[in-house]
Amino acid sequence: MSLDFSTALSLMAIGMITVFVVLLLVVITGKVLTRLVNWLDKGAEDAAIAPVKVAVISAAVEVFTEGKGHITKIDKE
Repeated sequence: MSLDFSTALSLMAIGMITVFVVLLLVVITGKVLTRLVNWLDKGAEDAAIAPVKVAVISAAVEVFTEGKGHITKIDKE
């Protein structure tokens, strides 16, 4: 019975280590891809938001908050 138990424990350990390594690779790949896309998309920061869109957003915030809200920054996504 102890041989079966040790085989089960080693199989469980190998499985858990495999899952941990795969998830670690997913996280690292995601971070690298995010940094790469942000680095390649530097030109989008220079593009300004059209004044008409800013006016529409300001009017919507004014109506929704009944004059209590103020826009401090608009990020283009």
